[in-house]
Amino acid sequence: MKPLFVIAGLAAILALSVTDVSASRTEIRWDQWGVPHITAKTEPDVYYAFGWAQMEAHGNKILRLYAGSRGRSSEYWGAEGDLAKDILVRKLDIPERADRWLGEQPERTKRNITAFVRGMNAWCKDHPASIEPRYRKVLPVLDSDPLAQLQVSYHLSVGAFALQAQADAWKSSGSNAWAIAPKRSASRNAMLLVQPHPPWTDEYRFFEAHLMSRGLNVYGVTLLGLPSIAMGFNEDLGWAMTFNQADAMDLIELEVRNDEYRTSGGWKKFDVSEENVANRDGETVSVTVKRSDYGYVVKEADGKALALRLSGLDRPFLTGQLADMARARSASEFNTALRRLQLPLQNIIYADRGGNISYLFNGIIPRRPVGSFSEWAGIIPSTKDGALVKDYLAYDELPRIENPPSGFVANSNNDPWSSTFPFELDPSKYAPYLTARPFGNFDLRSVESIKLLNKKPKLSLDDVEALQGSTRSELADRVLDELIAFGNASQDPQLKQVAEVLSRWDREFGKDSKGAVLFANWYFAARKGKIFADGFSAERPLDTPSQLTTEAKSKLADAAAQTLRIYGRLDIEWGDAYQTKFNGKQLRGGLGLGELGSFNAGFYSRGSGGKWELAGGAAFTAAVEFGKRVRAKGLLSYGNFSGDVPLFVRDQLQMMIDRKLRDIVFYLPDIKKSTRHIERLDPAR
Repeated sequence: MKPLFVIAGLAAILALSVTDVSASRTEIRWDQWGVPHITAKTEPDVYYAFGWAQMEAHGNKILRLYAGSRGRSSEYWGAEGDLAKDILVRKLDIPERADRWLGEQPERTKRNITAFVRGMNAWCKDHPASIEPRYRKVLPVLDSDPLAQLQVSYHLSVGAFALQAQADAWKSSGSNAWAIAPKRSASRNAMLLVQPHPPWTDEYRFFEAHLMSRGLNVYGVTLLGLPSIAMGFNEDLGWAMTFNQADAMDLIELEVRNDEYRTSGGWKKFDVSEENVANRDGETVSVTVKRSDYGYVVKEADGKALALRLSGLDRPFLTGQLADMARARSASEFNTALRRLQLPLQNIIYADRGGNISYLFNGIIPRRPVGSFSEWAGIIPSTKDGALVKDYLAYDELPRIENPPSGFVANSNNDPWSSTFPFELDPSKYAPYLTARPFGNFDLRSVESIKLLNKKPKLSLDDVEALQGSTRSELADRVLDELIAFGNASQDPQLKQVAEVLSRWDREFGKDSKGAVLFANWYFAARKGKIFADGFSAERPLDTPSQLTTEAKSKLADAAAQTLRIYGRLDIEWGDAYQTKFNGKQLRGGLGLGELGSFNAGFYSRGSGGKWELAGGAAFTAAVEFGKRVRAKGLLSYGNFSGDVPLFVRDQLQMMIDRKLRDIVFYLPDIKKSTRHIERLDPAR
């Protein structure tokens, strides 16, 4: 039986009855923003529709991702595949482990995963023309594919993010999250801000959805191809995640001879197997999978081998943990889910209807005998005491902030010690290797986050909506007056013009801001040397450092020369130099720069003609208030569809540039009003 499609006009939509989640049918209501609101009687039926909806929105991308997580992209597409990644995936045993994990899942989780896959395959069967011919060879989707993709998405792409090409750029962007307690809320309701800033590539792309059945009503985002809401909210609580650089990865140098490696106790044989990675022409590359007690061998040369250890590869229940987080109805239930410690890393920021807020420095972190974070961050000799990981820190040993006196927790990838203000946690009470030196990650964006929260004694949801879009530069607030004074005091007429442009700048990175490009060029020139003459002061943590070196001020002339050479004028608008190009659209402007202290931040790649193109940043935003009824506003900056976007779906990219959010519809009467497309499915067919 084919699904029933209804494209409704507004009058017909308003006449439709609200779907009852206890009804026997499985239904997807797509709203005007392309978000699927899925209702079904049972959880497996919800997950069937979830798989169907993801494939409908991103089928070709998901199949390409699955090919990569099987380690077979070069077999399917030859040079268009990624042979190096295929080899790494096979060396790490990801496909084999996915098969094993599937068999180890509790029955409830396994039913949901297999239903998710059935929904994907059903959509592909019913819409063969929508799948590009080159991607059809990936079909059918296997039940183990989501678990292989889970390992690539979380354990490799996030857990070992330092190995990724985008790592250096992402350090200037990161993510934001706030949890605001009733004492700081104008409505006396707790509030949550979710705003991850990943690269805008397929591996990190989000899909927004709303899942409803008996005992389940969760709204949020997942990474493509995965069957779990990663960040979101239900009627009672919500959570955000930010990247925390927990020690979830080790690179260990092994001394090898033949098929043996040296340990602190002597020589030991590798566990060896052979894999063949094929290309489209039938040629094969033989891959030797070598497992050691320290990790998987990823490189060998000159009698040495490099082994990669990834946290969580021995913990197969992340899918179930995320589902339990989504089903939780209280802080106690949510914390019970977190205690399973299946997620390799990431801070978790939480708020609920009961008024509770919290922050957790989450991670599967090795227990070390001694040493600092930096000591364990480099390549580790296998003979070093502690190189062989035998145990991990328990949940109760991880830094956690719960209902602080400040009335908020805030994290922008800074360390746990600075995730509320006044500071609450004492670093000396925790393992010294948990983070880099205390407050070493308390950067300009993290400071700006706290300053935004302290703009008013009490904040409303509308305030949070306005503040989340701020691109104001904390760096400019500290140094701009000094730069302007330096320019005005100069005998160089050009520097006086620079001072005039900077004095008129609004200190924002809006598309029409004049002076932002000039200031950014000054920073990029100055950071090659020493910018500040003073250092961070624990007595004045929100204002230091702030005094410029003479060398840094002198770079103003270089910035002026560069700006004139590339753009022809000093007061070029931000949107004429920094642009957003995505899915066939090209728009003036983008996001701010985290390095310069913008809260709503992104990172850029160099384009042509002196232009910079947005490569990542604020992808999904949700501002949520937990009252008697949940109120939420949000944005999925690049939209919920790739390829051909349905005509009923409204664009969100310009809204991102304009710093606006849309209403998130959560209750069925509101969903009904926003419905633009209805599908009724038969999961039992």
